Amino acid sequence: MKKTITLMTVCFLLVTSVFAQDRNCSSMENLEYRMQQDPNLAQRMAQIETYTQNKIQSMQQDRIDGSIITIPVVVHVLYRTSQENISDAQILSQIQVLNDDFRRMNADADNTWSQAADTEIQFCMATVDPNGNPTNGITRKSTNKTSWGTNDAMKKSSQGGVDPWDTSQYLNMWVCNIGGGILGYAQFPGGSAATDGVVMGPNYFGSVNGGSGFYLSAPFNLGRTTTHEVGHFLNLRHIWGDGGCSVDDFVSDTPTSDGANYGCATSHVSCGTTDMVQNYMDYSDDACMNLYTQGQRDRMRAVLLPGGVRASLGASTKCDGGGSTPTCSDGIQNGDETGVDCGGSSCAPCQTACNDNDVNLSITFDNYPEETAWTLTNSGGQTVASGGTYGSQPDGSTYTESLCLPDGCYTFTITDAYGDGICCAYGNGSYSLTDSSGVLASGGSFSSSDVTDFCLGSSPAPTCTDGVQNGDETGIDCGGSSCAPCSTPGTTILSEGYFESGWDGWSDGGSDCARYSGSNSYENNYSIRLRDNSGVASAMTSPSLNLTGFDQVEIEFYFYAVSMENGEDFWVRYYNGSSWSTVAAYARGTSFNNNTFYTATVSLNASEVNFASNSQFRFQCDASGNNDQIYIDQVTIRGINGSGKVDSIRALGASEPDSVFESEEDFVIYPNPVKGSTLFVKLPNGVDSSFRIINMLGQTMMQGDSVKEINVSNLKSGMYFIEVNDGDETLTKKFIKQ
Repeated sequence: MKKTITLMTVCFLLVTSVFAQDRNCSSMENLEYRMQQDPNLAQRMAQIETYTQNKIQSMQQDRIDGSIITIPVVVHVLYRTSQENISDAQILSQIQVLNDDFRRMNADADNTWSQAADTEIQFCMATVDPNGNPTNGITRKSTNKTSWGTNDAMKKSSQGGVDPWDTSQYLNMWVCNIGGGILGYAQFPGGSAATDGVVMGPNYFGSVNGGSGFYLSAPFNLGRTTTHEVGHFLNLRHIWGDGGCSVDDFVSDTPTSDGANYGCATSHVSCGTTDMVQNYMDYSDDACMNLYTQGQRDRMRAVLLPGGVRASLGASTKCDGGGSTPTCSDGIQNGDETGVDCGGSSCAPCQTACNDNDVNLSITFDNYPEETAWTLTNSGGQTVASGGTYGSQPDGSTYTESLCLPDGCYTFTITDAYGDGICCAYGNGSYSLTDSSGVLASGGSFSSSDVTDFCLGSSPAPTCTDGVQNGDETGIDCGGSSCAPCSTPGTTILSEGYFESGWDGWSDGGSDCARYSGSNSYENNYSIRLRDNSGVASAMTSPSLNLTGFDQVEIEFYFYAVSMENGEDFWVRYYNGSSWSTVAAYARGTSFNNNTFYTATVSLNASEVNFASNSQFRFQCDASGNNDQIYIDQVTIRGINGSGKVDSIRALGASEPDSVFESEEDFVIYPNPVKGSTLFVKLPNGVDSSFRIINMLGQTMMQGDSVKEINVSNLKSGMYFIEVNDGDETLTKKFIKQ
C-alpha cells in the first residue's frame, strides 16, 4: 500500500498488558513530532496560550456567568465486526457521561477537592448535517481494516476512513479499533482543521451504567476515556504537566505532581502534596475519576468563548437545526443543488435545467481512488465545482458528473495525493472533460497534478493583457504573450524524500541500493544507501514528475560518504522524457570528503533541458566495487517560475570568516533519537560552545559550557530542544530522548 505522513498531535492511552491495564500517554512526544512536521504549530500554540492566560485573568471577576456552552457532536463509527459497530444506545450513553462529567452532575462526585467545578460546558448530538439535512449525529462505515493506527487514517476518506464534518461547527469523534492497545487520542487547539477531533476505541466509548449489552472493557468502561480526550481537545494538559515537580499543567488549582497515577492511588503524595488522582486528566481508572477544577473550567471555556480559537464551535447551532430551513432562493448551496440556488420550489433536490454549457466529467480510477481529487475554477480564481477524494469508489471504477457552466474561461485541475497520477504504475486510470464541441481536457499520466485551461461559449481565450486574473496568474495580467498559463513567480514542491516511513515515491535500483537506518542519515533515522558501481543497481530513482510549465527545477539533497577513495564519485542524472543524462557529478577529494555531512543543490533550466510530463531524477554511485558508500537524505525537488537557486555544495559545519556559524545547518547533533546516554554535537572547525536543553514547556532541563558530548541519561523520554550560542547568536535543534 502507499503511505502518507500526517501531521497530528496525539495522546495515546495504552493498555500495557493483558492482565494489568494502565493508561500511558505519549502526548508530548507526539506533539513534538507534529511540531517537526509543521514548523508554524509551535507559534500558533504559543499565541493560543498567551490569549488563554489573558482571557483567564479577565474571567476572574465573573467566574459564574451563567452562560452554558453547548457543543454539537458527530460520531463516525468505523467497524469491521458487529461488536465494533456499537449501538446508538452505547453512543448516547457516552454523551450522557460527558454531560454529567462536564456539568458536575456525575453520581460519583464527592467533596474531596473543594476546587471541583461545573465547567458550564455540555454536549449534544448534531441534528443537522453540513448540508442542512436532518441527522442523528451518527455515521457508520463498514471496513475490512483490523486496526487503524494513529496516523489519522480514520479521518480521511482517501485512506478508507470518514472525512470530518466542518470542524468549526462540530466536535468530530471517530470510534474505531485503533490497535496496539490504544484507547484513544485527541488533537490540541492549533492543529490542522482537516484532522481536528478525538478518536476512541469502540470498547472504551460509552458506559456500562447507560444500558446493557454494550461492547466495553473494564476498567475503562465508564466513559472517562472520552472525558479525558475531550479535555485535551479543549486545551487541558495532564495534571503532572508531563514532567517532574518543576513542570506544571498551566492550571493553578491542580496540585503539582511528579508523574501519572494509575488505578486509584488516592493517597499518593508527590512534590510535597497529595496528588489529585481523581482528576479526569490523570491516568486513574474510570471509577476513580470524578472532577475538573475551577482552573480547568476557565481554561476550557477560554478557547470556546468569543475570541478563543474554538469560538465558532462554542457558538455552533448544529444541535437546533442550524438556523433557518434551506430553500432554493436563500443564496446558499443546499443539499445536492449543483450550484447556488439552481431554481425550483424544492431543495430536495432542486430540479436543475441547464440553459448554459453542459459539460461532462468522466474519471476512471486506478487502484487508489482515495488519492484522486479535482477542482474547476473560473477566470477569477473562484472554485465553481470540485470533487474527491473517492475512497468509497471501487478500484478501476468510473465516476461521471454533469456540470452546467456559463460562458467563460476555466481551469480544470486533477490531483493525485501520492504523486504518481492515475496511470499507469498502479492501474490504467484516465479522465476526460467534454462538451458538445469535443474534448476540453483529458489525460491520466501525470505526477501530483494535471492542469488544463479552456473556454466555453463566445468568451475569448484568456490573455495576459485582458485585465482579468486567468489561470494561475498570481495577479491580474502578470505579463507575457500567453496565458496557457502565464508564468507564475514562485516555488512548488514536487517531491520530498525523508525516507522515515518508506521510500517516499523513490524506487530501489537493486542490490547496491538499500534503505538504511543509522547515524549516517542526516535527518532523523533513515536515508538511502548507495554503494559501488553496479549501474542502476547502485541507484535510486524518483517518481515521474510533470515539469512542464516551470522555468526552472532544482533538486536539493543531503549526503554523507563512507570509504570513498580519491576521485571516486556519484552522479545526479535526469530523464527528459526520452533519455538519461548526467547533470551533476561529485568526486571525493574534489567535491567532498568522507565522514562529513554535505548539502547540495542542482538546478536545471527550461531553456537548456527539456522539461517533460514524465521527467525523473536519479542518484547513482560510480565508485569501485569495494563497499564505497554514499548516504542520500532529505531530497526535495522544486519547480520554480522565475529565478531560483544556482548549483551549490556546502559542507555542514563550514562557516564564513569571523563567524562560528551562520545558520542552524552549521551544527550537527547525533544520534537522534538518543537511545543511549550521550548526545554528540558537532560545531564548525571543532569549536566549543555553551548550551541549554529545554523541554516542550520552555523549561531549562540542562545547561553547560561545553557542548561536544552531553550526558542526557537523566532526561525522561520525550522531545527536547538544544540551544547553542557562540556569543552573538543562538541556534536551536530538536531531538528525541528515548
